[in-house]
Amino acid sequence: MYSHPVKPYFVGLCAFILLLCGCNEKGLSDSYDLEGTLRKWQPVTLTFDGPQVSETDSINPFLDYSLVVNFSNKDTTYNVHGYFAADGDAANSSADAGNKWRVKFSPNTIGTWKFRAFLMEGKNIAVKQFSLPKKNESIWDINGEFEVRPVDTTAVGFYRTGKLAYDGTHYLKQSETHKPFLKNGVGSPENFLAYSEFDGTYDNGGPATPTLNDGLHQYPTHVDDWKENDPVWGDGRGKGMIGALNYLSGKGMNSLYFLVMNENGDGNDVWPWIAPDEQTRYDVSKLDQWETVFTHMDRLGMAMNVFTQETENDTVLNKGELGLERKLFYKELVARFGHHLGIVWNLGEETNRSPEQLKNYADYIRSIDPYEHPIAVHNHVRVTGERREGRPLDPIKETFTPMLGYRNFEIPSLQMYDTTEVHKEVKKWLDLSRKKKKPWVVYLDEIGHWDIGVTTDTAANNNHDMVMRSSLWGSLMSGAAGTSWYFGGKDIPNNDISAEDFRARDNWWNISANAKKFFEDHLPFETMQCHDELLSNDKAYCFAKKDEIYLVYLPKNETTDLTIGDGAFTIAFYDPKEGGMLYDKQNEGWKITKPNSVELSAYNGQKGKDWVIVIARK
Repeated sequence: MYSHPVKPYFVGLCAFILLLCGCNEKGLSDSYDLEGTLRKWQPVTLTFDGPQVSETDSINPFLDYSLVVNFSNKDTTYNVHGYFAADGDAANSSADAGNKWRVKFSPNTIGTWKFRAFLMEGKNIAVKQFSLPKKNESIWDINGEFEVRPVDTTAVGFYRTGKLAYDGTHYLKQSETHKPFLKNGVGSPENFLAYSEFDGTYDNGGPATPTLNDGLHQYPTHVDDWKENDPVWGDGRGKGMIGALNYLSGKGMNSLYFLVMNENGDGNDVWPWIAPDEQTRYDVSKLDQWETVFTHMDRLGMAMNVFTQETENDTVLNKGELGLERKLFYKELVARFGHHLGIVWNLGEETNRSPEQLKNYADYIRSIDPYEHPIAVHNHVRVTGERREGRPLDPIKETFTPMLGYRNFEIPSLQMYDTTEVHKEVKKWLDLSRKKKKPWVVYLDEIGHWDIGVTTDTAANNNHDMVMRSSLWGSLMSGAAGTSWYFGGKDIPNNDISAEDFRARDNWWNISANAKKFFEDHLPFETMQCHDELLSNDKAYCFAKKDEIYLVYLPKNETTDLTIGDGAFTIAFYDPKEGGMLYDKQNEGWKITKPNSVELSAYNGQKGKDWVIVIARK
């Protein structure tokens, strides 16, 4: 093995010989392997022969080389970062050395794409050089082209609906179908990637998890959810994790929240490096195995809420500043995973970082991510009565107010301690963002006291009815773009760190999926806004496009008046817990009390349950 290519002494003769064998003057082949379906949205993989190196080589393959590939068509140009891929099959071989260098690209249009790939060498060049230098000092400079055909009509997931993109509205859009994306997310375990069948993964001293073997997940109850022809790696590893994703997708969940780095954090069992303290040396085989999982998520249409750090460890990299290790961390994430179609980059869970630091992170990620994936951050919980420096502590306000209107920030990832505040808090940030001329996509990503969250189906303190009313429908009826469901900290063996069996919340997934399905099937929700002022009862919610359609959430044992427009309307009732059909009998649960006003009550006298009521113009 040699650490970098050696230039031949007899340049003229060697150049002639190399030309005959298809190599450049540094002895490296100008050929490449192209893989992929060559369909719109599906990844194109280019693999090149480059310097033979290892993860621990004296010339750092992650820091001291930079592979950049320029992809262009008649309308668009992308500069896409590549990465060291060891032997090109590291997920299966567990290789840590090789001469393969790779880039993955997700084409957004059909037709001819040309590319120019170049690999440069230099001290720390990976975080310095992101484009072709004026004087080409690359190890090689390779050109080629390929033809991309239209979307595969038999494709599934995001390969059919396209990349999730921010378009200046309150909902991400699916780029192919242009339909709004309503997130129905799983928020636990946050250490989902602490999986025993990934290379280089171990418990580095996190909390006691007596129900896990060696402190790592195996998802054993979901092995049977793995299906023939689903991916595995190595000698058949990965069935538990892939099966878990299959189960969740089958229950209507379309998003997963997970940390890619919790070194020195709650779990202390997830990191992308060869060791927790080797923060410029990346574990190629582990990351290739992650890639297998993320590709399966694209096929399932399951969005990736990628949390890059958490509150306990957000100074691990450069003491919280945007230094070399942090830049390399973001660059490796973007290079290896940026081609995925459902990504949201989250700057940190329960962030402690200053607005200036968060903006620096966001600016850097946006500068190296050619796909402009949405950027989010998650706030510390607000606890009533707690004080800091003589004033009320409001980390929600302190985190998000400075980000309003910021060019490289799209999503406040809300954590709410008091679920009764969810509805008004979501509306507040939607309204404020509109006033700043950059409407936000608001996510509700964690609720309740840290040790409760959403309980299991069989828990003695089952809180599903409360969460359904206050957080699920409460957020959606304000205009939130979706939710993620946190499991709490005490409900062992199904808490935020130790959760293994997602069926423990099977009933909850039904309730959550009911809401998503209702919005998608029955509402033009992207054109609607919160209009609680039209109701006489402040315990109810109203989401409406005035004079056209009104949606009212009515808690059990409550009634309310609704002010509506002139003309004829239809009315229908929906059971948010049971789901299913709409009940549309005209005289069951409503009556006209005065012009432009109706009184709403429980359908057919069933006051002991919550009701969703749709009033639409005929």
